[in-house]
Amino acid sequence: MPRGLPRSAGALLATPSLLCFAALFLSEGSAYSPLVGIGGAALVAAGGGLALALWPVLQLPRPDRAGLAFFLLLAGLVVWSGLSIVWSVEPDRSWEYFNRGLVYVGFAVVGLLLSILPRAMEAAAGALTILFGAVVLWALAGKVVPDLFPDGERVARLRDPLGYWNALALVAGIAMLLGSWVASRPGLDRRLRTLGPVVVFVATVALLLTYSRGGALVAAIVLLVYVLLAHDRLQVLAALALGVIAGVAVTVWAFTQDGIASDRQPYDTRLADGLQLGVALVLVAALVGAAAMLLLRYEASHADRLWRPSRRQWSAAAGGGAVVAVVAVLVVSGGDPAGWARRGVDEFTSPTVGDASTAARFGKLSSNSRWDWWVESWDVFKRDPAAGAGAGAFDVARRPFRRNIIVVVEPHSLPVQFLAETGIVGLALLLATFGAGVAASIAGVRRLRGAERGAATVLALAGLGYLLHALVDYDWDFVGLTGPALLIVGLLAGVGRPLARAAPRRLAASAAVLLALAGLFSLAAPWLASRSVADAYAALERRDLDAAAAGANDARDLNPLSIEPLSAAATVAHARGDRQRALELYAEAVELQPENWRSWHSLARYEEGLGLDAAAIRHATRAQQLDPLHPALGPLLELLYGRQ
Repeated sequence: MPRGLPRSAGALLATPSLLCFAALFLSEGSAYSPLVGIGGAALVAAGGGLALALWPVLQLPRPDRAGLAFFLLLAGLVVWSGLSIVWSVEPDRSWEYFNRGLVYVGFAVVGLLLSILPRAMEAAAGALTILFGAVVLWALAGKVVPDLFPDGERVARLRDPLGYWNALALVAGIAMLLGSWVASRPGLDRRLRTLGPVVVFVATVALLLTYSRGGALVAAIVLLVYVLLAHDRLQVLAALALGVIAGVAVTVWAFTQDGIASDRQPYDTRLADGLQLGVALVLVAALVGAAAMLLLRYEASHADRLWRPSRRQWSAAAGGGAVVAVVAVLVVSGGDPAGWARRGVDEFTSPTVGDASTAARFGKLSSNSRWDWWVESWDVFKRDPAAGAGAGAFDVARRPFRRNIIVVVEPHSLPVQFLAETGIVGLALLLATFGAGVAASIAGVRRLRGAERGAATVLALAGLGYLLHALVDYDWDFVGLTGPALLIVGLLAGVGRPLARAAPRRLAASAAVLLALAGLFSLAAPWLASRSVADAYAALERRDLDAAAAGANDARDLNPLSIEPLSAAATVAHARGDRQRALELYAEAVELQPENWRSWHSLARYEEGLGLDAAAIRHATRAQQLDPLHPALGPLLELLYGRQ
């Protein structure tokens, strides 16, 4: 334990690492069920930590004005998301989204509590380097051994353990950033510093094998900013040169192997090419590490003779790079940059979906339907500009306006998403929260000196990577991305601030525990309701109608906002022969979610089965109005009209 801290603070060192490990490896992408365990742990840690600080057992962190504004605005954003349940077109989804926000508040508070520890920035940066490095190694292991992950034999793009290639690409890009920090970290053992370029190498390979253009662009921007801000740019550039060049070389070879780069290949081909990739990764990583060791030895023996460019020389190099970029644009555009830009805009807004798993997509500007989703979001926003359609409800809200049959839960842009789902108020709160987070992060970096400042800088740039990536993806749905990002901001908001043991505030400490427990119940209730629905259907298969009815009723009590318990109860009523009660339950679902095509569709299908064709036509027509492109609604109406 660091001197001067009570032993009860020891858990504070391990808690953030365990939370981030669970978020990265156990979250199953954007799934809700794993969020209950991960988020519950975050809420308990946050509530318990605050209670210990207010009792007081631990010292109480005191964020500055920007940090305090960040926490208040984040809480306001989450509360507004919760209020949207009242008017949401899919209130159960909005409740789950409110719970997701509670979890992120928990992560931010845990980060704030971590700031009371000495050398917290270096500890956090080191832990995240290990965790993010482990993520990219695990992802590449799934490429070497295809059946390590679900769909590993079918899908070429890397996506596990986060479940989504673009999310993995962001983690890989931040791993490159952290690896370059390790390589240039002053005072670190030379052998450990040689691991920095190796981390950059494996992260580069993983990033490129996700085929994520947005992830690659964000990584390039963040790394460029780090080079400009780093104390020893030459060390950072050397680490990046070793790791990136080696990573690109291995990936270019990998793109030529069908078992690595193509979808739906035979398992034997996948395994054979994957094992070759594994050998290449080990050999090239060893070469990168050896080259890094030689460079470090040379640096140590020629420290007084090393050439260190002046600021003027760096500026000249940057100017030369800009000239090269301009010339490259002129060459690529054939001397017509304006026409080239117009063609790029046309390609970006085109509804054509590019190839998902070919290296050629890196040269394409297609948005892969994002433009369509952003236009649909604008249509949703115009229906209720102030409040939006309800947090997390984009999938249902877009249906009347959608341009294709692609199923998508969010529009792949966080600002666009919050504009459509939570209106002007929600977007304003989101932007203000991010702005306060940026201000708090910059202030945190400026309060520190030496190695702590270097670690704070690299973590603040990781947060910048999250912000940039969120412009073109739905990162809020992934606790593996947003949880660590907000933990970092919470840490930066409190680090370097004067600490004092607060006067006992036992009422406030008790309130913190009670709020955490209330959040835990809110988080668990929808999950428990889903389990009860599943139990009800399982009991139906066993013909245990009493148990099925009990499961459906429990689900309704736990989640009165969802139509799924009503559907389960209707199925039970039908099995008992009470068709009138089943019909009433389907009608209740329509009353509960009148803007959801699913509730109308379920009612119409049941009425069709009962021979109530006139009512079924009315309700199927309403369902089709709410989702004109749904492939099942047209045939249902044709069947019904054919009976007339």
